[in-house]
Amino acid sequence: MSKPRICVCVVENGWARATEVIQSAEPHKPDLIELRIDYLKTLEGLENIRGATDLPLIATNRRIDQGGHSVGSEEERVAILLKACEVGFDYVDLELTTSNLDRVVDKVRGRGAKLIISYHDLNGTPSKQSMDRFLKEEQRFSPDICKIVGTATSHLDNFTYLSFLSEKSNVGLVCFGMGQRGKLSRALSPLFGGAFTYASAKAGHESAPGQLTIDALREIYRLLGV
Repeated sequence: MSKPRICVCVVENGWARATEVIQSAEPHKPDLIELRIDYLKTLEGLENIRGATDLPLIATNRRIDQGGHSVGSEEERVAILLKACEVGFDYVDLELTTSNLDRVVDKVRGRGAKLIISYHDLNGTPSKQSMDRFLKEEQRFSPDICKIVGTATSHLDNFTYLSFLSEKSNVGLVCFGMGQRGKLSRALSPLFGGAFTYASAKAGHESAPGQLTIDALREIYRLLGV
């Protein structure tokens, strides 16, 4: 079994603090870093974040309806993501609901970045049939990573995500449930074929409900022998 991959989410309001968090996370050996650009108060210094680490960087500018804080127009939101490509971010996370997604995908690729196409359900866990439909919609854009994340309202929901992942093990897919009841799927998703899971750098800096710290995930994997 390959080593579970972890992406650390950075949710700071300025580039200086963001670079500090990235550098403090590096001793814990994350595989990727996601910068939640929608948390930043200014884009000044975005290129400094790229210079702070050699790890692959994911640029995410999440809309409010998808659980983020971006309040600008869709054009402004996308322009910020394209700027991240230009300063050297490796991946851009685009919601499946992004306006004119075809054109935005072409612009991201034209700037040399890889693609994550994501879908989030903030209210519940989609059925496996629904997740399969979302996955097919995402795959139309030939992304490097597909992402389907819902909200676990029951501990049993974890098995929906893990079962779906096990059936799609040949797909680069991130899939788990948010919320306190979704922690099991967050932790175990890479063991069921998930491309990676997300963690916070430390407690109190979570980007979504139920997110574990990278320390906690590393300890879980140590106890499981993976």
